[in-house]
Amino acid sequence: MQSDKEALMAIFSGRKTAERIPAPAGPHTKVLVFPGDRYFSMPYDAYGTGPDAWGVRWTNMGPDPGLDGSTVEKDFRLFHDFADWKEKVVFPDPEKLPVEQIFAAMSRAMNINRQEDVVTVLILSGQFERLNEMIGMEEALCAFYEEPELMHEWMEAMCSYKLKCIDLAVKYANPDIINMHDDWGTASNMFFSPVIWREFIKPNEKRYAQRIHEYGILYRHHSCGYIMQIIPDLVEIGVDILEPVMPCNDVDWVLDHYGSQITVAGGVNNLLIEGINATERDMIAEVHRVIDHYAWKGRYIPDYIPTNAQIRRKFLEEVERYGKSCHR
Repeated sequence: MQSDKEALMAIFSGRKTAERIPAPAGPHTKVLVFPGDRYFSMPYDAYGTGPDAWGVRWTNMGPDPGLDGSTVEKDFRLFHDFADWKEKVVFPDPEKLPVEQIFAAMSRAMNINRQEDVVTVLILSGQFERLNEMIGMEEALCAFYEEPELMHEWMEAMCSYKLKCIDLAVKYANPDIINMHDDWGTASNMFFSPVIWREFIKPNEKRYAQRIHEYGILYRHHSCGYIMQIIPDLVEIGVDILEPVMPCNDVDWVLDHYGSQITVAGGVNNLLIEGINATERDMIAEVHRVIDHYAWKGRYIPDYIPTNAQIRRKFLEEVERYGKSCHR
């Protein structure tokens, strides 16, 4: 039977047939967080509290920020008027961040074994996220309409920065996957129209995909919420893995149309997993449902955004156990 890495990379890349459905995040999945986009200090704490390399102040929503989440401090604004961004925003120089040392320390702490582990570099705070972290969601959304020329210049500057991050991630971490992060959706629709997304955001996403693929690495994109309108665009530009593909999206349609071109990591109803009245039996039933229903349709692995460590552990165990019965 395939190792965890072989099975995961088969699903993520589509280059081989996966013999089973492995857990999406097990002992052989290691994630290195690129420094600067959350709290930044030495020794490095990827999810501490305080100012990041951009000057945005962060706070944690619980004792385990990896599960509980982290957010910009309440009422924080780095500046208030998007028209002033060129005067107010100081882009950190990623080449002056101790990227090599941080990745080396994280790799040692995680006991990374390149033969056995799928290594991902997570690059947080995408181009839209970074803007709303600085000036708030309302101002960031209005800027697309009020200052379109300046918005194009912002996106170009952000793209140049992120491409440098990709280059350094490859140089110092040599990952299997680069995971770019930019939320675009609510529970029922996108934050902005697909027309806006295609004009301002898609060109950069295409450049990220091209750069990542030039290195022979897979491109994983994270966006919560409903993004059905642009999934064909993400396939077109070459995104390899899309997550968490929440059930508010039509997961059947995505797999029916693009199941051989992009990996869907998601499809799980997190309310049936971690809802107030959810039981372990509910969790097991949901794992069986999504594997039985989706796995045969294409490149699919069950996943969701967890908030409870104990339930998450049981979920991963059940995916690993039941996934062995899913012969591809």
